[in-house]
Amino acid sequence: MRTNGEARRALLDHVSAQDYEPSTQRQLLHRMNVPPERRATVRRLIRELLREGELIKLRGGRLAVRLADGVTGVLHRHRGGFGFVVPEEGGPDVFIAPPNLGSNLSGDRVVARITRRGRANRLEGVIVRTLRQRSRKMLGVFFGSGPRGNVQPFEAGLGLPIHIRESFRGGARARSVVRFEILRGPDRGQPPQGKVLEVLGDLDDPGMDVRVIVRKYGLPLRLPAEILRAAESLPSRVGPKQSAGRERFENPPPVTIDGETARDFDDAIAVEERRGGGYRLYVHIADVAHFVEAGATLDDEARHRGTSVYFPDRVLPMFPEKLSNDLCSLRPGVDRLVQSVVIDFDRRGGVTRVRFADGVIRSAARLTYTQVARVLEGAHRVRGVPQRVVPMLVLANRLRRLLERKRHKRGSVDFDLPEPQILLDVEGVMTGITIEPRNRAHRLIEEFMLAANEAVARYLDERTGMCVYRVHDSPDSSKLETLAHFVERFGMHFPTDPDKVSPRDYQRLLAETDGRTESPLIHGVALRSMKQARYSTDNLGHFSLASPCYCHFTSPIRRYPDLLVHRLLREVRRGGRPSEQRREDLAPVAESCSELERNAESAERELLNWKKIAFIEGKVGESFDGVVTGVSRFGLFLQLEANLVEGLLRADRLGDEAFAFDERRQELRGSASGRIYGLGERFPVRVDRVDRVLQRVDFALPEAERGKVRKKVRERGGRSANVRGRRGSGVVK
Repeated sequence: MRTNGEARRALLDHVSAQDYEPSTQRQLLHRMNVPPERRATVRRLIRELLREGELIKLRGGRLAVRLADGVTGVLHRHRGGFGFVVPEEGGPDVFIAPPNLGSNLSGDRVVARITRRGRANRLEGVIVRTLRQRSRKMLGVFFGSGPRGNVQPFEAGLGLPIHIRESFRGGARARSVVRFEILRGPDRGQPPQGKVLEVLGDLDDPGMDVRVIVRKYGLPLRLPAEILRAAESLPSRVGPKQSAGRERFENPPPVTIDGETARDFDDAIAVEERRGGGYRLYVHIADVAHFVEAGATLDDEARHRGTSVYFPDRVLPMFPEKLSNDLCSLRPGVDRLVQSVVIDFDRRGGVTRVRFADGVIRSAARLTYTQVARVLEGAHRVRGVPQRVVPMLVLANRLRRLLERKRHKRGSVDFDLPEPQILLDVEGVMTGITIEPRNRAHRLIEEFMLAANEAVARYLDERTGMCVYRVHDSPDSSKLETLAHFVERFGMHFPTDPDKVSPRDYQRLLAETDGRTESPLIHGVALRSMKQARYSTDNLGHFSLASPCYCHFTSPIRRYPDLLVHRLLREVRRGGRPSEQRREDLAPVAESCSELERNAESAERELLNWKKIAFIEGKVGESFDGVVTGVSRFGLFLQLEANLVEGLLRADRLGDEAFAFDERRQELRGSASGRIYGLGERFPVRVDRVDRVLQRVDFALPEAERGKVRKKVRERGGRSANVRGRRGSGVVK
């Protein structure tokens, strides 16, 4: 058995190792293989080392050793040749001049020594140590011919294009999408050197955007043959053998409500009025756990994927279609196995009773949000909606309003941001985009799924204290300060103390901005100020929902944590009590699922942006109405209202005058015309240039808009040309 001194040295050696990744306390105990009987001792040592300053706590509660020789962080290299180190411990970024970057690339974890402290706590430094290099293998587009050839990486932050010698091109031609390796990073003014490893095809090939994103994010594009065989071995239908011993739910008739293009239907709902007042809600969720045993081939693949990935033109499913679109899809008119949550509410929306059951349902209808919304708006007959379910839908909407008010009263935050729907042709090329607002049907399903998730989490928490919780930490101080400074420009106040801020503060902010032109902008900034929700075996509560106990239970077809919760729920309902070892085993799975979810969301966002960029490339020269979403010294960031494409209008394209940047007000002001451009302002812009590789769109002012500025200059008697700003003055040309 190790002494405390040995344990202390082992702990410090582990976190000081060059390949150490900052970890939370739970992750650290797991990665060091600390036995259960020693964990309390190691936790005490960690607290002592934190007090002594030997260890520091980074964002997200991750632990790292304090380095006396500088700041540890991730390098972001700029195309201009310089870079910034973003400290893991928080605080201001450290500027790194070109000669002090060495051959490091964006994404490298480095140590920077501070060499100068300027005004406003601006830091300058030099990189003295590289702790971990990012992968030198990546994707890009080859340009050039003959002796001159370069690859432009898809990641703009990597800096300069990579020079490829003729003998290292591997058959790449102009506009070939390639996988390449950086052999030598940029150093002492020399360009980076690389080698083509694989040619994927031409940039304009159909489906190339998906191939790039799948490679970039390491997503499994196809299900392995053994997984498809395992799915085919499952029964072809739900028969008496599968239904035996289960409760049948027929009245009130359950229905599914999903989007028009949905293919998997894993939740159904029904509502009835209780005698004496109140409501009974039925939430039926596809019983994936009945068909997928823990540790089986199908389960291993689902754990490896963690989640389904949704692209505009396809889905990378967690399970084969035999499960997701057949056996576990709650199709109308056929028996399907479910785990059911039945919740009784009183007249005020308070929960009076909850019970769970292994059930069988036969969905009465596959309804869409649009159909149900029309019913709730008062339409007497809606095509595709059976008349026998209409009274139930009206009753469900009454319960939805009750639960919504109750949730709002406790402080739950409800962001209502526009949801883009991509329109594609048969080849997967974007032809347009529509903005689909959340209607009453969307909110009805969301409210009922929230109620079921909370009911399951409370049940497991009260009986075992064990669950794969969905947790959401309160925001940190730096994000709160950013949000407070931002809304101050609009005459509003927001607290900055993370120990005192509550969901109600966000709720009040959203209500205060309701109806204002800058409302979507403020809602977006408020949302980004929050931390990301994640999975954990520790119940830390859910900040934005103002919920003390929450989990994901309602989508086991597309989220692996939901499947884990299904198994726990059935085990506990049958009298089982999961062991403490089970909790220890689940912790790294919960962590992995959080990482896989973030990776999938990033891939979905980036592919959506690819579609937008390819679409807008065909609109160069056309004008659209845009809204200012960001202001900087060098220009305005705008989002086009018609299609949500984002781009930059550089300050030197605003007119023949200098523009002063007001950082506090986030405005650009013309020195001759007095024209002010600020956040939330709307005006037309012309699509001027599109770079599909770097995913950039440049805007310009249409001639009519530039004419308005010239007129203002003449009216003010100002000069509109040859005005130059001084470096550091906040004025740019």
